[in-house]
Amino acid sequence: MREKKEFNFAQCWVDSLTRESASPFKLKVQIITWGVGFLLILGVIGSTPWFWNYKLNRDIAGVEEKISSLSEISNQVNRMKTLKSEVKVEEQTLNLIQKNSRDPEPIFETLRSTLPVGTVVNSFSFQENSVAISVSVPTPVDAARLWVSLRNSGMFQNVDLQTVSLQDQVQSLNLNLVLK
Repeated sequence: MREKKEFNFAQCWVDSLTRESASPFKLKVQIITWGVGFLLILGVIGSTPWFWNYKLNRDIAGVEEKISSLSEISNQVNRMKTLKSEVKVEEQTLNLIQKNSRDPEPIFETLRSTLPVGTVVNSFSFQENSVAISVSVPTPVDAARLWVSLRNSGMFQNVDLQTVSLQDQVQSLNLNLVLK
């Protein structure tokens, strides 16, 4: 179909003038709107690093606050580690003391049970891992029995009798024995 044409030329002229005059105004408004929109988008994109920096600073502040609240626990953990190391040192010292110090009574009782009949203990000295004993035995045979019983007791490393007289009389022996 064909358009119907207006034969009122005056009216057509007024309509075209209004269209022409409205058209540059609309164009100007559109250009300004697009420009402002582009500037806003450019501003948002340009300010993104500042927003990101602000967000990171807030996150860091939150994490530091959490860390500061955990400092008491950290102090307790450090104190516990210090105490554990002190306990370990004390245990090592105690073990060393217990290892180096023995009760002489069981050793003396074992010695008494291994001595031959008639043997007299003149002196008994106990130091860390050694025993110094001075005994008097009635006969040379008793001296040999003493040597065998001390060797077979299993308490001493090396049992040596340096001199034994073969005369049938009381003999004094000084023994330095090292404990196993």
